[in-house]
Amino acid sequence: MKAIKILILTFILFCCSHLINAQNNSVDSLKQQLALAKGEVNRVDLLSKLARIYIFIYPDTAENYGKQGLLLAQKINYKAGEANCMLALGLSQTFSGNYTGALDHLLKALPLNAYIRDTVLLVWNNIQVMTCYRELEDYDQALIYGNTVKKLFKFFHADSNQISIGLGVIGSVFEKKNQLDSALYYEQKAFASDTSWSQLFQFIGDVYVKTHQRGLALDYYKRGLQAAAKDNNLISFLGCCNGISKLFELTGQIDSSIFYANKSIGHPGVKNNPQGLLEASTQLAGLYERQGKPDSTIKYLKAVNTLKDSLYSRKKTREAQNFSFNEKLHQQDLIAQHQRDNNKIRVAVLLAVILIFLLIAFFLSRNNQQKQKAKNKIEKAYSDLKSTQAQLIQSEKMASLGELTAGIAHEIQNPLNFVNNFSEVSTELVDEMNGEIDKGDMKEAKLIALDLKENLEKINHHGKRADSIVKGMLEHSKASTGKKELTDINKLADEYLRLSYHGLRAKDKNFNAEFKTDFDKNIGNINIIPQDIGRVLLNLFNNAFYAVSEKQKAKSLTKAENYEPTVSVTTKRIDNKVEITVTDNGNGIPQNIVDKIFQPFFTTKPTGEGTGLGLSLSYDIIKAHGGEIKVESKEGEGSEFVVVLPA
Repeated sequence: MKAIKILILTFILFCCSHLINAQNNSVDSLKQQLALAKGEVNRVDLLSKLARIYIFIYPDTAENYGKQGLLLAQKINYKAGEANCMLALGLSQTFSGNYTGALDHLLKALPLNAYIRDTVLLVWNNIQVMTCYRELEDYDQALIYGNTVKKLFKFFHADSNQISIGLGVIGSVFEKKNQLDSALYYEQKAFASDTSWSQLFQFIGDVYVKTHQRGLALDYYKRGLQAAAKDNNLISFLGCCNGISKLFELTGQIDSSIFYANKSIGHPGVKNNPQGLLEASTQLAGLYERQGKPDSTIKYLKAVNTLKDSLYSRKKTREAQNFSFNEKLHQQDLIAQHQRDNNKIRVAVLLAVILIFLLIAFFLSRNNQQKQKAKNKIEKAYSDLKSTQAQLIQSEKMASLGELTAGIAHEIQNPLNFVNNFSEVSTELVDEMNGEIDKGDMKEAKLIALDLKENLEKINHHGKRADSIVKGMLEHSKASTGKKELTDINKLADEYLRLSYHGLRAKDKNFNAEFKTDFDKNIGNINIIPQDIGRVLLNLFNNAFYAVSEKQKAKSLTKAENYEPTVSVTTKRIDNKVEITVTDNGNGIPQNIVDKIFQPFFTTKPTGEGTGLGLSLSYDIIKAHGGEIKVESKEGEGSEFVVVLPA
């Protein structure tokens, strides 16, 4: 029997050695490519690959390659390479026990992966963050990232290996929390997806040990050993060996227990995992003591004490790192708060200056309007002007209708996409539920039914949302009846803002802008003609998005500093009046023509892109409502329009 055990151990070590040799060949090939690489992007990719290969064997070497790749990627602004190297650094530091450093890199990698829209890397990133928090024993924080992983799985087709690893790590977090039903549920789902990851067998074995199902635990541990030999996973190999040794000790099979503990001690890479080595040494010290072998007992007790001293030192270092990391976050929060306070002061000063300029602009505009009214019109010229105006007004309305239609189409498409996606997912869930019912697993079927019910509720919600959009847009697109109605001005402004933005996006796919809203909830409904005020708002929003779009194109051509096009809309009730403010950070309006923008046929747009009647019609509509419209602009910085209506 002893000879057979020795042969088995020799075979496993041979397999590990063979895999290491094969991996060394791959490393040598990559190193040769790195020495001959010419492009810096290619060098970053090769450094990232080398880091990933060394992670499970020599984490320190992996960290060295990862740092080289990260510095080069940052130097050439290669975002994808930067994200890959940060992930490699995070994983290697996790295996080295530097969890604070690992979290620092992994959390910085998250926005990078979101920026480059690499969903696969984003999932791996969240899985690694979850793993790191699990090792730090912050299980609630780990599950937050686990839930993010599950949500990502619903919205893109991940491969079976990624699903298996993600669900397997979630299950291991529940096992650490001693929530064994949830742990077993996720481990079984992971196993059903893919069985190529060796550590999954260890995770399932750990759960079965805690549920006192020793036969099943032993089966999964042994299968885990075979899988660990295939993928050269040191952590899984040690975990399964130590798990089997403890199981045999529980059943009184001391020789078998010693045999598997010695497997851990004898692994060529065991020194790279002091925690696994400590478990095996502790196990052997206790087993040899039970056999009455004092020499062997003392030998392994010495090893245990040495390893405990080393791990205790690591633990103290980790605690110091955690304190430093938390203090760093606290200092960053203080700096951010100070910056926010300074920004509030700047905004207050800016608003005061804007108010002064608005008052000056108002009086100048009113004075100019009075002068225009004093001029005499020639009868024939007046007749021609009225005819031309009628044609241009129709043209303006048709242009607005086209932009409105494009916006409506986009707004409806969004909830319809949700309805289609959840319908497809629900169809798959029905098939899964039928399969579980056929197997007689009613517990799993009920869980799937709950997911199905949640999906149907979402379909109903988004269906109602599409219905609401259609009804609302039909209401706003009606021809004006000339009758005032009590209207929610906040809702009206929000709908036309989105329609304007999506209308411009429909014409120019490359255009992107941020829009912000700050609505006063205390306004309530006001008495207006909603179709007419809607046209005024649509015109102001179109002009604002046009202004930031033109500035964005100019910045792109000149390769100037980063520019973020932004349009802001606010509403505020002041006494018996309501103010609607539309602000943009576009090119602004030159001061010498600010007084002319409300005149009929006056436009700053190129020929063929504007009729010059939008603001003129808006001005007339607001005056007919007993309100006023004001403008303040600074050339090169942006414009602000304020519409004042009676409340």
